[in-house]
Amino acid sequence: MSNSKYTFWTWLIAIVLAIYLFWQWQHGHGLGTATGCCGATVAEAPAAPVAAPEAAAPEAFQFTADTEKFQSSGNTDNVAWYGKNVDLVTWLKAGGADWQASGNNQSVTLTGTVANDEAKTQAGKDAQAFFGENVAIDNQLVVKAAEPVAAVAPPPAAKLYFDTGKTNLANDADQTLAPIVEWLKANTDAKAIISGYHDPRGNQAVNAELAKNRAKVVRDALKVAGIDEARIELRKPVSTEGDGDLAEARRVEVSVE
Repeated sequence: MSNSKYTFWTWLIAIVLAIYLFWQWQHGHGLGTATGCCGATVAEAPAAPVAAPEAAAPEAFQFTADTEKFQSSGNTDNVAWYGKNVDLVTWLKAGGADWQASGNNQSVTLTGTVANDEAKTQAGKDAQAFFGENVAIDNQLVVKAAEPVAAVAPPPAAKLYFDTGKTNLANDADQTLAPIVEWLKANTDAKAIISGYHDPRGNQAVNAELAKNRAKVVRDALKVAGIDEARIELRKPVSTEGDGDLAEARRVEVSVE
């Protein structure tokens, strides 16, 4: 091939290539555009959408209350009784000095002490009514142990005095016997012990019978006052004459055991 032909074809190829490159540039396929093999255009992947930040979940509701104050935290939207929290403090104070309540919108624990089982049961019912049927009540109130009752000493022996040779009760006999009667009625296992005395003058056998009859009169007075005869015992004293005082000797003593 001659030089002139070579030059011709070189220029022709150059012009065609220039036209092709110009066309590529016009259609966005220039040298600055990423292409794949053999001039194929590689499409860029679309950018991934950015997710919106999630809203923070509201803090769960919880509370504590005692006889002085009410404290809570969290979302109260679903707490139907929340507007009555002042009444809760008042109710706890009325229940007991150590009463407390704590929990959330689903369950409540009640603690403190009560006098008896009936009071505990009633407190549970009152709590359910206050917080609502949809709230579980955990009633942990403790029944206080009963304080030991101090032992009460029985009354001293009652002394009833009689005139010489007489079996008539004095006008104040009922008043004298009142402490004995009251004790016997309060202590149903106790019984009355009646002992008749007499003075040393005269016939001792007659005096002994007189003392016995006086004791029977006192027994009848106890029966009239409501004491069953089975709980009354006539017991002869060791010394029927008493201590030497004649007035003191003409007496009947009533004691309990």
